[in-house]
Amino acid sequence: MSVNLFNRLLVAPIPYLPKSLVWPLSRRYIAGTDLDSAYSAVNDLNAAGCSATVDVLGEDSRTRDEAETARDIYLAAIEGIERNSLDCNISVKLSDLGLRQDAELCFAATRALVAAANEHGSFVRIDMEDSSVTDATLDIYRRLREEYSNVGTVIQSCLRRSTDDIKNLLDSGPTYIRLCKGIYLEPEIVAFNDAGQIRRSYCELLEQLLAGGVQKVGIATHDPALVEFAVEYINSKKINQTRYEFQMLLGVAESLRGRLVAAGHPLRVYVPFGERWFAYSVRRLRENPEIAGHIVRNLFTRS
Repeated sequence: MSVNLFNRLLVAPIPYLPKSLVWPLSRRYIAGTDLDSAYSAVNDLNAAGCSATVDVLGEDSRTRDEAETARDIYLAAIEGIERNSLDCNISVKLSDLGLRQDAELCFAATRALVAAANEHGSFVRIDMEDSSVTDATLDIYRRLREEYSNVGTVIQSCLRRSTDDIKNLLDSGPTYIRLCKGIYLEPEIVAFNDAGQIRRSYCELLEQLLAGGVQKVGIATHDPALVEFAVEYINSKKINQTRYEFQMLLGVAESLRGRLVAAGHPLRVYVPFGERWFAYSVRRLRENPEIAGHIVRNLFTRS
């Protein structure tokens, strides 16, 4: 049996295991369940030369109370980041703030976070979810940009519409975009499903953003080929470091992260935390089954 097949077989039953058994596998990707755990992880990353973004795990709040609870956690995070003198900001999922229930409720909650972050000299990233809420997400982003400059959003290279979305955002004025591949399963009419197409789209969109005068772009990828492309483009065009940063997830591609930092590139690490860690952990372990295999082997190896 190949190592890759063995690792995938280990990951397959994880969604059905008790959380107490999954947690040891998840600690690489999750800072913890509370804000203090997130602050500790961010402090370590800052010491290693990385900035950070804290991300409360959760989406699709079902009630107004759940949306307001999510808002309040982020408000506490904004205050705690300043109190602990951390190089860090926040990222929010609009569905966690009630987008699918009431768009105006969601806008009010997001505006409260952007206003609080503005008072603390901080920044809010509006995350992008599946294509059913792309328009609503961009609408809220545009409304907030009319009042505040400390807010950005995300474009996914898998979506066929992204070229037009970037053009429209750039035409609307200064904008701050995080560019990622996208993780949601979408129909072929909406998204590219071929890995090569998604990579080509990513490169084209990154060029469009930087050549089009984007205020700043977060180059969010763990793909070595895309990182190499980005570095070569940045160097060839002499892109100022104030206009870009690489972005990665906690616990992923750490050696590549280290090389980018050592080469002097600005780099931000996303730090997920919260009580709803289980679903996120399952997704990360499915994407990186070799991690599960490595940890399980260590459990049965005496040092």
